[in-house]
Amino acid sequence: MPQRNQPKPKLGLNRLLAALGTLMALISATAAAALPMAVTDERAVAESVAASSAMPLVYAVGLAPSLAEIRGDSGGVSIFSAGAKTLGLRLQVHHWPQGEPLYWQSEGLSEPHVITVHEGQPQWLPDVPGELATLTWSSDALPENAVVSLELVYHGYEDVQGFTSKAAGDSGTCKQIDVACPQANAWGNPVRATTLITVGSGMTRAVCSATLLNNTANDQRPLLITARHCSVTPGNARSVNAVFNYQRSVCMGANDGNVSRDVVSGSTWLAESVQADTTLVVLNSPVPRAFNARFGDWSAVPAAPLSGVSVHHPNGDQKKISLFDGPATINNDVRVNDEGGLLGLDRFTVDAWGVRWREGTTETGSSGAGLWNQNGVLVGVLSGGSSSCSNPTGTDLFGRLSVAWDESAGIRNALDPVSGGTSRASSGQNATGALGSAGDAVDGGSGGGHFGGISLLVLTVLLGIARNRRRGWGFGNPAR
Repeated sequence: MPQRNQPKPKLGLNRLLAALGTLMALISATAAAALPMAVTDERAVAESVAASSAMPLVYAVGLAPSLAEIRGDSGGVSIFSAGAKTLGLRLQVHHWPQGEPLYWQSEGLSEPHVITVHEGQPQWLPDVPGELATLTWSSDALPENAVVSLELVYHGYEDVQGFTSKAAGDSGTCKQIDVACPQANAWGNPVRATTLITVGSGMTRAVCSATLLNNTANDQRPLLITARHCSVTPGNARSVNAVFNYQRSVCMGANDGNVSRDVVSGSTWLAESVQADTTLVVLNSPVPRAFNARFGDWSAVPAAPLSGVSVHHPNGDQKKISLFDGPATINNDVRVNDEGGLLGLDRFTVDAWGVRWREGTTETGSSGAGLWNQNGVLVGVLSGGSSSCSNPTGTDLFGRLSVAWDESAGIRNALDPVSGGTSRASSGQNATGALGSAGDAVDGGSGGGHFGGISLLVLTVLLGIARNRRRGWGFGNPAR
């Protein structure tokens, strides 16, 4: 039998990736050392944390960095705030070419957030873990007057993204139910519609829960509903970062939810209801399809839910579910204590559904979470209540969507664009997913940006090698 030519051995993929990883680490270490560094003042951090510690929703304080403006030709800047658990940024970019992104990264991320630049407008970048991070860009295409203005560094002092009104840290020591547990099996759409949101309010950053909602046009407009006392306003709605899929993959398993991964940043305020403690916004970017999110159905019909659930982020923790047997009770003009809250009020009143939990509870940080009835339809948002780890049988109060509907034409028209605010329920036709595609660059970054399956870090390093120029953003790509 004639001998066949044997293929020559090829370099194994694992060996290639290992070699590339070593090269990336060397390149990025050199790049980090070459970048200018903006730092916060430790005394100012301590004073700001002390001043905000009584505010239940707040987990981060904003401080002016040591560098206010970074020239475009520098290629980037390192950000350092000693002792920070997370870092965020508020910035503005000027004289920037359209389509040229920023890359926001820390050592705790496997890939950078890809930031779409909005010329001359304040932008709030999502949190990244740790006390050191880098913001980088390609300087080749920039004009000489291109500049990045650093307005605030958000120093995260709580273990958020691991927080009376229900507003943010790890959930309490009582038994909270992961959405990966069997109790959540029948509630897939509410689970996938629920997000954690962070909100920049003045010199602080706060955390709440929110829900992605459908409308009667079934056009997948990315509407988010949350509590009004979470303090999303027309002036700061652009600061909202919506974090999807922050949840355990195994019931009561490891804390493997990634709060820095599936993020959409920036929103526009649409409307609010004071009496139902409800706010509605629309995200400024579509939700990438890779997030596998769902648009929740809703009903503004004033019928009490007989049973159901709430899905929420207690203390900014990974997503949980609480279950009630109902029926819910009507509670009008209930006073909710909000001492130290972002609204600057000691208390407010709300017309609410009252529920008591059969399993689970809610905590500070759960504010804004949806109340879902026995049909899997949202009928309210969490405003306050007396349930907690120490009082799991207390009553929780959800601002009634029917009240918000009657009070706010803006909410009616946004949820029902087809009938001009006369149809009090969504059609249930839009529970299949979100617009966008994997790797879409969004205002605050998806955290999972890829180009043709090649991570941005790998792509940048390869381009840097090809052009013999520094393109790194300061950190390697550690295994997670």
